[in-house]
Amino acid sequence: MLDEKEFENHIKDRIKASSNIMSEIILGGQDGLVNTLGVLLGISAATSDIRIILAGALAAAFAESISMAAVAYTSKQTEYENYLSELKREREDIKKMPDIEKEEIRRIFKKWGVSDEDTETMVNIISRNEDAWVEIMMAHELELGKVSNEKPIKFAITVGLSALIGSFIPVMPIFIVTPNYLWIASLLVSALVLLVIGYIKTKMTIGSPFKGALKLMLIGILSAIAGYLIGYLIGGGVG
Repeated sequence: MLDEKEFENHIKDRIKASSNIMSEIILGGQDGLVNTLGVLLGISAATSDIRIILAGALAAAFAESISMAAVAYTSKQTEYENYLSELKREREDIKKMPDIEKEEIRRIFKKWGVSDEDTETMVNIISRNEDAWVEIMMAHELELGKVSNEKPIKFAITVGLSALIGSFIPVMPIFIVTPNYLWIASLLVSALVLLVIGYIKTKMTIGSPFKGALKLMLIGILSAIAGYLIGYLIGGGVG
């Protein structure tokens, strides 16, 4: 049997693993890379003027990073506010309609295959503790995990900076190759980085890392090629 310290360490490790900052970095980096690559390919297809290509790509990079940071912040806030709203409503329902809420607990335990006798025992125990009652209902009736409002700004900054760094990846070849070959170089560099991101992303979750890498690379590249086709059609080809 675990002692109290071992148990606390175990819980801390699980919480740390579930809030891995790598997932936030991958989220921002992947999005920034694909969006900026699409813009860069589109402009490269329409013009060979390196200043226009660079200006457009950098504008897309900074706009994307700011947008991602803002979305990350507001999504965290919205998620937390929605959780608080449902929590408040659940507490009110327990006070106003305790019999209905108890019946919902019964159905949860019956769905798990718990006997009628044990179900009644558990309902009586849980209904005497409002916090436990609410937690059961939030998790198993509404299927909402506990949401904290910790560090939404940190989350936004992490995602925004990752998006900015990811956005620079397809731009780097602009200083090495000629404009006519820029789109090819950017595509190859971005494809390689997406493969790495996809591998790491799948390694952190489930599934084959190699399949995950290939899948992310194909989705990202196909999305970016759409930008190239639009630029080609509007610009009439590389000029």
